[in-house]
Amino acid sequence: MRKSFSFAFKGILTCARTERNFRFHIAVAFYVLIASMIVRLTAAEWTLVLICIGVVLMAELFNTAVEKLCDEVHPGWNKGVGSVKDMTAAAVLVSAIMSAVIGGMIFFRAQKMARVAEFLNSHIPLSVL
Repeated sequence: MRKSFSFAFKGILTCARTERNFRFHIAVAFYVLIASMIVRLTAAEWTLVLICIGVVLMAELFNTAVEKLCDEVHPGWNKGVGSVKDMTAAAVLVSAIMSAVIGGMIFFRAQKMARVAEFLNSHIPLSVL
């Protein structure tokens, strides 16, 4: 079992080292988590935010895995392989768009925005982030 976890973490680290989009999604997730703490999300809101982050990262991991497999199986250009790659990229896009919509519904409410403004006014050096 320990080996299985080590292989899984190795996969995450490999993706983080080699895939710019995965690093972008991790950076966005970091800022979303910081914002979540600032606005003091409810348990239900935290659940939705964490699910959204997990789904986007999973989609990116699957997209990367499928692209690497396609490149190994068929190194040259192929219409069918290109379609598969496009569809897995579309899955990442759909998950990211839906996560952004859910995030907008959670974060862009008057009460939450007031908390952000209050935080930034009392922590001016952090507002640079």
